[in-house]
Amino acid sequence: MQLNEQRHNQIAEDFHGDERHANQRENVQPDAAIRASVVLSQKLEQSAKLETLHVTEEGALNYEIKAAFLGTVASINADYTYEGSFGIDLQQVTMTRDGSVLTLTLPAPELLLDSLTPADITRDSALYPYLDDNDLQRVLEDERVSCRERYLSGERAAELWDATVAAMEATVAQWMADAGGFTVRCERAE
Repeated sequence: MQLNEQRHNQIAEDFHGDERHANQRENVQPDAAIRASVVLSQKLEQSAKLETLHVTEEGALNYEIKAAFLGTVASINADYTYEGSFGIDLQQVTMTRDGSVLTLTLPAPELLLDSLTPADITRDSALYPYLDDNDLQRVLEDERVSCRERYLSGERAAELWDATVAAMEATVAQWMADAGGFTVRCERAE
């Protein structure tokens, strides 16, 4: 994992150093946040991708070819279902500890997998005989990219980020169910 190895080693050293020092003083358990950061580092290293949002949307596309003085000479119309899976690469998550607060710096969400399945395709090309399957595939691919970009950088990007933070917090809570005494905060990588 590309989790900052130096940081991981520092966390482990903090854990073991604090544990030795605390045990010498009062035979006390190490700080819960330090224990949690070590366990969380190990979990992140063992993981790959985390799906944070899965969407299924239905839509319709209308593609027209226009000619001067004639207007629309060909068109493609289709209903479709778009499915997209978005998430983060857990190996790019970095972690810092400040007292009992663990701050996870999350990478930007990315596309994990998507598809666009057309239905009810109609083509009207009476005045333009050059409309073929390549045109259809290009139009469908353009629509798939448009759907994807709405989540990655368009009007649905905030929704994707909120889902990413919620999924990461839920995952950490599941991984650390038995640990306590620390707070997790998520922030976006610059």
